[in-house]
Amino acid sequence: MTETNEIRHQAIKTALLKLHSAVFIGISGIVLTEEEQKWLQHPLVGGVILFSRNYRDIEQLKALTASIKAINPQLLISVDHEGGRVQRFREGFTALAPMRALGDHYDNTPEEALTLAFNTGYTIARELQSVGVDFSYAPVCDLDYGVNPAIGDRAFHRDGKVVAKLVLALYEGLKAGGSIGVAKHFPGHGFVNVDTHLAIARDDRSLAELEDSDLLPFKTLINASIEALMPAHIIFSCLDAEHTVITSHQWLNYLRHQLKFSGAIISDDLDMGGANHLGSVDEKVKACFDAGINIVLLCNDMTAIRSLLQRF
Repeated sequence: MTETNEIRHQAIKTALLKLHSAVFIGISGIVLTEEEQKWLQHPLVGGVILFSRNYRDIEQLKALTASIKAINPQLLISVDHEGGRVQRFREGFTALAPMRALGDHYDNTPEEALTLAFNTGYTIARELQSVGVDFSYAPVCDLDYGVNPAIGDRAFHRDGKVVAKLVLALYEGLKAGGSIGVAKHFPGHGFVNVDTHLAIARDDRSLAELEDSDLLPFKTLINASIEALMPAHIIFSCLDAEHTVITSHQWLNYLRHQLKFSGAIISDDLDMGGANHLGSVDEKVKACFDAGINIVLLCNDMTAIRSLLQRF
């Protein structure tokens, strides 16, 4: 890691770890509206998450991120930019293969695949930072059991030990490029057959089963001091039969005290169907903060963002 990239990495890490009970919001288009400019001055807002709707070309994106930072230089700008079908910026950026391609490569030439994973992370970090975006929500640590429509080829591999090696290499590339990592979707999204964008899911496996499989990549990244982690909109009944992980005191205590994770915990998008059971936007956000989530994401529902920020 170069000295400049190390400084950048530490700056993003420091800014992220300062955030407690903060919201990252989506914005509607390629420039900030007057209302959105006011939103970004709200004390609850700690950052922005961008989508394809916010991207026309590189110069426009640079102008947009500069306008966000001009309002508050401490705001963090993020994006889902994993590769494959989850790559929000395309024209002018390296076309990233789905992570499954790295897993397939590993089956034939493991060392070469690990180098490619590192290079992928480095490319993501450098290209995003060149346009003013601080970090991507990556790597995906879920295992591919062949049943979940939302995960599929976003997962590196079926074998937890292989996934652990590949996500570590990609994370090291992100960090070398001056960015941070976000491990998702804790403790593992691949086993259920429900797309949590649409509905709540339930996984009734034992904790021992999870620790021998799905949790391996997360443990590896926690031991590598990854900066952030995103829990799933899934009920894992072995520790909590009532609450999805984003509002589960038991699971977040396990994460903090058993796995010794000291980074930021970021909710998955509260606009997703897997969070609808929590009630209004105010109730969703409160439940997450009460459970120990540091940052919540409100990505697409501008009415919900407006309602929340008007109340606080």
